[in-house]
Amino acid sequence: MKQRLRILLRASFVMLMLGITATPLLADLPQQRKALDELQAAKKAADPLPLLESAKNRIAKANKGNKGGDKEDVLDKIDEAINELKAGNRDKMESKINAAIANLHQGKDKSKRPK
Repeated sequence: MKQRLRILLRASFVMLMLGITATPLLADLPQQRKALDELQAAKKAADPLPLLESAKNRIAKANKGNKGGDKEDVLDKIDEAINELKAGNRDKMESKINAAIANLHQGKDKSKRPK
């Protein structure tokens, strides 16, 4: 009886620890999805600047790390898109947004690969 209780307590502890460590990793996924949605919407918006800035803030605050530089690349591409927008180059802005989206997807794919 005592052995079963010990096994149950150990298993519960392990499950609790796994839940605690996995929670921050999963918390970023909704933020990344929202950032992706905002980047897509910015391409068609009459005033894309607020959407670009919001997506940039979501990516910057993501706590999953840099994933081999992809996070910084995404932030750089969003900055470049903002600069192109301010210069009046919507076509170039859209190209930079597409590059940011591709880099964001690339980083998400890397995070799914086994290490």
